[in-house]
Amino acid sequence: MVFSAYLSAPKLVLLAGVDLYSRRYDWGPLALSDIAQLLVRHVCLAGRVAEWSQLRRELDLVLVSSEGRTLRQLLGQRLKQLQSVDELHRFFDDVRQLVVEAEETRVRADGDSMLLDSESVFGIFVRRCCLAFDQLEFHQISGLFFEWQQAAEIIGGRGEAAEERLVQRSRVEAEEVVEQQIAQLEGGAVTKAARQDYISGHGRSHYLAYLSDVGSGESERASAELRRFFDSDSRSTHQNALLHLAGMRAQVGMSSGARLALAEATHVARDSQDHACLMYAQCWETRLLLDGRSALAAQQAASALVAKAAALGSRDMLAAGSIYAADALLLGGASPQRAFEAVVAARALVVELGVSRLSSDWWQCSARAWAQHGGVRVGELHNLLCVHYKTK
Repeated sequence: MVFSAYLSAPKLVLLAGVDLYSRRYDWGPLALSDIAQLLVRHVCLAGRVAEWSQLRRELDLVLVSSEGRTLRQLLGQRLKQLQSVDELHRFFDDVRQLVVEAEETRVRADGDSMLLDSESVFGIFVRRCCLAFDQLEFHQISGLFFEWQQAAEIIGGRGEAAEERLVQRSRVEAEEVVEQQIAQLEGGAVTKAARQDYISGHGRSHYLAYLSDVGSGESERASAELRRFFDSDSRSTHQNALLHLAGMRAQVGMSSGARLALAEATHVARDSQDHACLMYAQCWETRLLLDGRSALAAQQAASALVAKAAALGSRDMLAAGSIYAADALLLGGASPQRAFEAVVAARALVVELGVSRLSSDWWQCSARAWAQHGGVRVGELHNLLCVHYKTK
């Protein structure tokens, strides 16, 4: 499960590597040159899911002679030093101080660290990571900390099980993982009955690359892979391509672009009487309204989604619509009784319909309800359960 559109476990490792590189000027020019080459190569490819075994091998090849250890050993030790979410916050506070404007570099260089030009490869990477971190909510930071711990085990050399849990998401031949990845897009334009066609089609590699790029926030590459996928699939339709485009833009934070694509997808779907596509368009419209904090409009959109899903017999969208309806009530400041009635009703539907993949969404909704109505500690517990279901 992706907790951030940009940050991921591999990028956290690279960020820790940049931090070490910047602060240990006494390692000597040869070691620093080797480290810089390795980091630049991986930072430039950071949109893809890391091959952990290859990364470990490359880190082992960089020997820091003054320390008598390899870069992997030093990096593993650094990763394991962070033992709490608060320390993760402090890490990001510290690393952002390494980036300065070009004209400030000479003024602020004090011998304790090598400050990074804000327009350099490392400077841009650090700034993007910090910006993505600043946009995370509490439960997302908790999930990111969990991935940091998994990465520490992998890089530290005693994390075979942790490595398997992370790497399995990048194995394109694992059908159950592909199904999970597709489900994370709320189906996009894909109904449950059609998913298998998308998984096994000859455009599979483009579709998986598209999912990976969406997860890492690489909108341009995601758009290119999406175009290649639909170009290679003779069964594709214009409205489904537009709906995927809207979903991709929504996931990477391009709300205005998502609305434009969604409006066009809805128009084409109406002309072709594609009711399934219209239902998924309603789902994305509701999500966008919730993100834009339009409470009344979101309530109306959620009600329309529930009605469409019930008419078409879509269990996933019926459960999603009920969760969105509860979220909209919370956003509109509904009374505790009304809010919790909606939350309980949504939970009943998730269980009754057997839509387990929406469990994390429901726990997140429940956490918001408790936090909003005085149950802060219960809300924190439900946030942890949200993280648990996302990483299952």
